[in-house]
Amino acid sequence: MAVTTLSDLGGLYNTIYDDALFVAREMNLMTNLVTNVGATGWMNRVVSIRPQVSAVTVGETQDFNAPTTMGLTSHATLTPAEIAAQVTITKRDLETDPHGAQAAASYELGAAIATKIDVDLIGNFATFATDLGDGASSSATFENVAAGIAVVRNTTKNSDGIPVVVLHPYHWHDLWLELGKPAANLPNLDSVTSEALRNYFMATLMGGVSFYTSSNIAVDGSDDAISGIFTRSAIYLDTRRAMTMETPEYDASARAWELNVNAGYATGLVRATYGVKFTADALAPA
Repeated sequence: MAVTTLSDLGGLYNTIYDDALFVAREMNLMTNLVTNVGATGWMNRVVSIRPQVSAVTVGETQDFNAPTTMGLTSHATLTPAEIAAQVTITKRDLETDPHGAQAAASYELGAAIATKIDVDLIGNFATFATDLGDGASSSATFENVAAGIAVVRNTTKNSDGIPVVVLHPYHWHDLWLELGKPAANLPNLDSVTSEALRNYFMATLMGGVSFYTSSNIAVDGSDDAISGIFTRSAIYLDTRRAMTMETPEYDASARAWELNVNAGYATGLVRATYGVKFTADALAPA
C-alpha cells in the first residue's frame, strides 16, 4: 500500500517553489515594461522629481541670472500591500500522481502571483489623463494607435526610451484585420502588413515600437477595454517582498498539505504624461 509521509512532500517542496517562481517570471509581461524599484518595510514610497531645466538665448555681454532651483517636488505616492495564493495537495494526489500534483501546484501558484501583479500594473492604464483610443463601442484602429505613440514621443522627447503598446487581444485583432489587408489596398503599409501577418501576438512597428497583447486587460460590462501606450517611467512597481513560500502545513482532518505563497509590492502611475490610455471596443470576434 502506498504511504505518503512528510518527507515525501519535503522532496517536492523546493521543486514546487522553484517551478512556481519560474512560472511567475515567465508569465509576467508588465514587470519588464515598467520601472522596478524595491525597499524593505511597508512605509509608503513618495516619488519626487526635480524640475526640468530650459536653456535660453542670451546676449553677448548679458549677465545671465535666471537659475533653476533643483528642488524636489512630491509627484506620486505608492502604497504597498500583500497578496497571497494557496493550494492543497492531498494524500490521494501524491499517492496517485506525485509529479502531476507537483506540476499543478507549481503552475497555479506561479500563475496566481504573476496574474495579480500584471492586473495591478495594467490597472494604471485607466489613470492616464489622455485617451487616444477610438472610443467605447468603436473598433481599434492603427491610425489612433499611431496618434497615441506620437503624443507619448512628443511628450517624452525620447528621453525615456521608445514607447511600448500593450493591447487587449481583441484590440490587436482589430489592428491585425486592418493591417492584414492586401498590400494593394494599403501600398504604404506593405512592410507593416507583412510584419503584422508574421507576428500575431507581438510585433515591432513604427520605428522600434513593440506591440504586446495581454488578456489581463479587463473588459467592462459594455464590452470595452482600456489598453495602454507608455514609456518605462510612467508606471512603477515597488517590490517589498518577492514571492515566497511558507513552510507547508499538514491538515490531518483533510489529509492534505497546504501550500501558501505571498508577495508584497506597490504599483502606481508616477508620470501621467508619459503614457496615454486607449479605449476601444473589445467584443469577442465572431
